[in-house]
Amino acid sequence: MTAPETPALPLPARTDVAVIGAGYTGLATALHLARAGRQVTLFEAGGLGAGCSSRNGGMVGPSFHKLGVAGLTARYGAAKTLDIMGEGLRALEYFEGFVADEGLDCDLQMRGRFRGARTRADYEATGRECDWLARHLGLPCEMIPEAEQHREIGSAAYRGGVVYHRDGGVHPRKLLLGLAQKAQAAGVAIHCHCPVTGLRPEGDATTLTTPQGKTVAREVVMATNAYADGATRAMHRRVVQIRTAAVATEPLGAEVMRDLTPKGRMLGESGRIFMWYRPSPDAERFIFGGRLGRPGGPAATQRRAFATPVTRVFPQLSDVGFSHVWSGSVAYTPDHSPHLGRYDGVWLAGGYCGSGVTRSVYFGMKLARKILGQPEADTAFDDLGFPTVPYKPLSGLGAQLLTRWYSHLDARDLHRD
Repeated sequence: MTAPETPALPLPARTDVAVIGAGYTGLATALHLARAGRQVTLFEAGGLGAGCSSRNGGMVGPSFHKLGVAGLTARYGAAKTLDIMGEGLRALEYFEGFVADEGLDCDLQMRGRFRGARTRADYEATGRECDWLARHLGLPCEMIPEAEQHREIGSAAYRGGVVYHRDGGVHPRKLLLGLAQKAQAAGVAIHCHCPVTGLRPEGDATTLTTPQGKTVAREVVMATNAYADGATRAMHRRVVQIRTAAVATEPLGAEVMRDLTPKGRMLGESGRIFMWYRPSPDAERFIFGGRLGRPGGPAATQRRAFATPVTRVFPQLSDVGFSHVWSGSVAYTPDHSPHLGRYDGVWLAGGYCGSGVTRSVYFGMKLARKILGQPEADTAFDDLGFPTVPYKPLSGLGAQLLTRWYSHLDARDLHRD
């Protein structure tokens, strides 16, 4: 699938809605607004999906919450926890229906996800959470004891694990391009390589300044997520940008691929700083990702950083090289929740905390409904607020220090098990 043409159109003097960021969130929001008859102008500083939307792991699922059931209950109570967790399932159901209804060619494969437990304590905690999910949400998940995990993964690295049967994967770039094509067909004017460098409120409108000129918009949507900057301060001050990296192996062959993942599942593991991994959509390679090494550093350094955790899980890959290395940023929030709504005079959606494929498309639809004043626009996140990051200038350093500390705790837990 090739990228749709985005010709250098002149900027309109005025537009109903200006959307900043041509990733999943921005494209989905723009699509729904345009289909409702709004004039939508979309600004992208780089190329289509230059940020996380075309460089993520492509895993889809309920994406429940980083705090888990216990953490959510302690913070918000049982009723709100159920609502937030249920929103994850509603997002997944919407995503699957949207892909099918729109005929998006994005290699959606709902084959489930196996999540390995690195310690016995992790296995027991996962079992308790699975019981809650099955009882309260009817989520099909299956605990896999250590003696049976060979049926799910070609590894003896875990103390058992869980299979989430409602998880799956997509080709992230194909999903992005499919959204872009739909948005353009609906009349969205996409301006790539056109960063917004300034925003100035003027009465009931906002003037957006770009290197190509100015546009006055009645509404502004910031869908920049981890790629927010000073010009998109409303989002920037609410998220912590964290660098992550990924590698892809050389082609492995059908027999090796079946050994690594007999059922073609998405894969992951417990831990504070964990590695996710999956077969590529064409089932020829394996892709590994996470907050490992020094994302953005030299490719050779990044390859070495992944070699240890990869061979910890799959010793049979010790002689396999990594043909591709890349990195990017994800957006975390102070309360570990994604958010959407109107803040500082603009519309925001983001802070997906590394689990945004499913939710971003869903949030784009919900945000459009909010802007249009349509029914069924509410979400479980609406009354949580969208807090700013304390000591924002130091947040990057703080994230690095926490990553090192969490890695130490993970190593300690493994040593004790």
